[in-house]
Amino acid sequence: MINLMKDTIFYVISTLVHDAVPLSFGIVVACILNVYVDPQKFKALLLKKKRISILGSVAFGTFTPLCACGTMAVVVSMLTTVLPWGPIMAFITSSPLMSPDLFVMLSGIINVKFAVALTAFSICIGAIAGYISYYLENHTTFFYNQLRFTNNKATDEGVNKSCCVSTLHNINSVKPCCTTNGSINKSNSFIKKYKIKELFDTFIDLGVKKILVYFSVFAAIGYFINRFVPTSVIMSLFGSHNIFSVPLAALIGVPLYVSDAGTIPLIKTLLDSGASGGAILAFMITGPGTSVGAIAGSLTIMKKKSVCFYVGILFASAILFGYLYNFLLYMGM
Repeated sequence: MINLMKDTIFYVISTLVHDAVPLSFGIVVACILNVYVDPQKFKALLLKKKRISILGSVAFGTFTPLCACGTMAVVVSMLTTVLPWGPIMAFITSSPLMSPDLFVMLSGIINVKFAVALTAFSICIGAIAGYISYYLENHTTFFYNQLRFTNNKATDEGVNKSCCVSTLHNINSVKPCCTTNGSINKSNSFIKKYKIKELFDTFIDLGVKKILVYFSVFAAIGYFINRFVPTSVIMSLFGSHNIFSVPLAALIGVPLYVSDAGTIPLIKTLLDSGASGGAILAFMITGPGTSVGAIAGSLTIMKKKSVCFYVGILFASAILFGYLYNFLLYMGM
């Protein structure tokens, strides 16, 4: 047992060292975007450009580092406006699947082809979900009364409470400036203006406590798979010759909590052991977006029918694009 623990720790450390450059760069990108990208400005832009709101939601969801839980906070903010279901569904389906930091890590650790495919399919999924929702809202009663907040006041109160907590946190985290020392005031002004402290806090909370920890955990899981699970078993379940490998991977990803960046060592292990790219891609679509935590978060603001639509879109898309990616790989693309 002691030797197993030593070997696991050594493997995790060696994996972190080997992937240090893309991992570090990805964490930096995630922290910068989390601190300096303002969701409220995005919401205001969509309200001004309603005709392109679905595509705008997809773009914002794909190119910002918001997880499924973080996405729900933005959705609550959206629901306090006149935004229709189209851009809302476009955002919450595309946002958990891809982000700039994940693209960097996938490109450096897996390969660029997989990163580009997941990005392209994330955009397609968001657009499909958005336009289907747009049609259903305008031509059917599918989304009628699907919000748990019956009026804007209730929603505003919830958002205001969250904002108040965040504001209090920010206020408490800023120490009073010393008015008798000009250099101290100038230094504090620089830190406050460019959000240096907030960036450092985000690096610790997001980069170290989440991305780095999950990355290490999944690296350990990958080591256990390498050591105890025969390659033949992985190939038989998730290999390209198994016609059910894609839906099986998508189904496994539905209930699991998958940290998209943290799970990279695991999917690398599976790919190296013979799993097909399509099966892994399907897992990377359902895992981040349909976990128990994400569904629970969805149910706090939406009712069962709309949540089932959200999960169904992601599950069906995972299977469709998983098979498509396998086909593209087979054709040598």
